[in-house]
Amino acid sequence: MGEPALKYDAEDVLEYKLIPTIKLFHESGAQLRCIVGPVGSGKTTGASWETQRYIAFYLFEEYGIRKTRGVIVRNTYSELIDTTQRTLFEWFPWGEYESSRKVYTLKWDAPDGGDPLEVETLFRSCDRPDDVKKFKSLELTWYWIDESIEVADEIKRMLKNRIGRYPRKSPVRFGIETTNPPDVEHLTYSQFKWVVPPPGPVPTGEPLAKHIGFWQPPYENVANLRPGYYEDLVADYADNPDWIDMYIKGMPGQLIRGKLVYMNFLRDYHVADEPLKWGGQQMYRGWDNSGNTPACIVVCPVSPQRLHIFKEFITIKENIVDFANRVKVECNTIFPNAKWLDYGDPAGKAKFSTKEGTFTSNVTLMNDECGIHVISGEQNLKIRINVVDQALLKRNGVLIDPGCIRLINGFLGGYHYEELQNMPGAYKKEPTKNKYSHIHDALQYILTRLHISAAPPVSELDIYPELLEEPTY
Repeated sequence: MGEPALKYDAEDVLEYKLIPTIKLFHESGAQLRCIVGPVGSGKTTGASWETQRYIAFYLFEEYGIRKTRGVIVRNTYSELIDTTQRTLFEWFPWGEYESSRKVYTLKWDAPDGGDPLEVETLFRSCDRPDDVKKFKSLELTWYWIDESIEVADEIKRMLKNRIGRYPRKSPVRFGIETTNPPDVEHLTYSQFKWVVPPPGPVPTGEPLAKHIGFWQPPYENVANLRPGYYEDLVADYADNPDWIDMYIKGMPGQLIRGKLVYMNFLRDYHVADEPLKWGGQQMYRGWDNSGNTPACIVVCPVSPQRLHIFKEFITIKENIVDFANRVKVECNTIFPNAKWLDYGDPAGKAKFSTKEGTFTSNVTLMNDECGIHVISGEQNLKIRINVVDQALLKRNGVLIDPGCIRLINGFLGGYHYEELQNMPGAYKKEPTKNKYSHIHDALQYILTRLHISAAPPVSELDIYPELLEEPTY
């Protein structure tokens, strides 16, 4: 037999006070819903009430169903028990908990006076790649994923396949996600149609069917928190404005999973509020053109000490010719009649065999097929990183167009040094190769040439004599 979740007095039962965004969340009734909000915003409480009471009463009133079953999922078991489960038990302490099965059963008096409405809740963690197996045989009415941006998409897809199976032939299904703000490239940002929109760029692409999202404004739940809750956090994190933006102001952000590569980036300082406007100056492109995930960054020294970063180009396994031609066409459209200089990865000169038995390289292909002459950038990674960081440190040195989302999120932590396994506080010597590294490599190649006063190699000057007149930035 199970035991009561908590010892309590009936007079100690908490009063649930709805706040505007959570009220909209409850009233929506959408099958797949997500609440995004800062810390202390009441989203966990809202999901607790939705899964433990509102869904149960809705199914009874609409279909006469008296029993529902769901699973609450979080990335780690300790977080699940110490935070999510504790919140649920504080609101609904009279249920029975079977610790061996990690199952909680809550009963409500039925409106018709008949058998009670029964809510069976399973608690499961998913911090291992093979944890998807935990969910393959579940028969569920609903699921709730807490801190869902930390949970693998494979887990979410499996859970969507398991809801609507209890009771048998259930007429509806429900999936709930709650989380702190994701970054603008996270799937959560684009998968949901936001009834309450996020305070960031308009999500790209079409949201998934029946996915409705609610993005909470900051301080919405302040009346239900202790006095000074947010003021104390602002003081505690005064040296980390991006944490404040994400976890207090509720802005889209970037989870930092390792050590930052650049120490001098500040989003409020280095990212423009509005799209940058080109004044007709000489333009430059930096290329990561050596692998099968090319990237390109477009920059312009608008003065001897000030650099504008206008646009980023990214792709997934697009061949270098198609990618470079696409970049060229878009650049000619956005920056008509601009004069261009291009710098890239020295490894782009590496030769490889063709099916005709000859040899070529990405640099050769870009030159012959696209008319883009790429000059080698700096090879030394330490120099490249230092040049970018010093540019960020310079007063008014760098301003980035807000459309450069991948680049910005890389600055915020996507581009990072990974922590060594079993060695807390120790990190790998080179940044992690991931979707953020390519655009940052491209930026490094161009900035090292714009900032280092040494002229390009003589062989390149012989090929491109116009570089002799290149201004030093």
